Amino acid sequence: MKTIAKQKGMTLVEILVAASISLIVVTVGLSFVIQTLKAYQYETGKLLINRDIRKFTIQMIDDATYANNFQIYDQISNLSRTGYTAAGSSTDPTNPGYQGYTADLAVTLPANPVSTATPGTAKLDSGMPGDVLVLVYYVNGDNTKIWQLIVYYRVNSTPAGGTTGTNSTTVSNRTVALKRLVVAIPAAVQSAGIMKLLPELTAATNGTSIFPYVDGQASDLVPTASVNRGNKMFYNFNDTSILVRGRIYENYTAQRIVKSTYNFTVTPRG
Repeated sequence: MKTIAKQKGMTLVEILVAASISLIVVTVGLSFVIQTLKAYQYETGKLLINRDIRKFTIQMIDDATYANNFQIYDQISNLSRTGYTAAGSSTDPTNPGYQGYTADLAVTLPANPVSTATPGTAKLDSGMPGDVLVLVYYVNGDNTKIWQLIVYYRVNSTPAGGTTGTNSTTVSNRTVALKRLVVAIPAAVQSAGIMKLLPELTAATNGTSIFPYVDGQASDLVPTASVNRGNKMFYNFNDTSILVRGRIYENYTAQRIVKSTYNFTVTPRG
């Protein structure tokens, strides 16, 4: 008579132990995968930032080398052309019909601390930072005729009280795009002067995005309670050079995965 061997199954305790071990293995594996992905994203972000900074540096050197002069202004809202009449057929500075405006932009001193309660349109003196850099190109060195403007600007404005914009204590409120705009001046209006030729600058202006996320790091030479110009992008150094200073994010999130502080000085040839 043959004996049938009994098959022994797993007990509940053995099943629970096996499940616990499997869970630990899966958890360790997922943790490793997540850490690997984070390291990959970080290294990729570093490479992208370094690539973009190199491109920006080359572009700035090229633009500044051939510029005859520069002006730094406070912020885009202070240069608003609302209420001004266009001299040409278009208010788009990249359109061939753009010829500036029929009247000069009124010159007023910017408020300190920065505020749109008294919007200033005057260019900033040596030792002052701003978010709008205008490189000026004269016709054959004749400083009465302008054939081109190249404008670098941050699409950021500080309202009265400074709850947003560059005076905000919240980094995310200060972190905005940096753009570059080329304005070709038609021969008929090259003698109009910069205060007629300055274009309207907004987030929608048809410029080229340089960096999508930049927190300005340039501040006053000697900050005081009454002079509060922090977190700007461009610093006027002795009316001869431009210090570019900003913190650049590759992918601005709550974690701010990859960032790099950028410092660079360029000098127009004059």
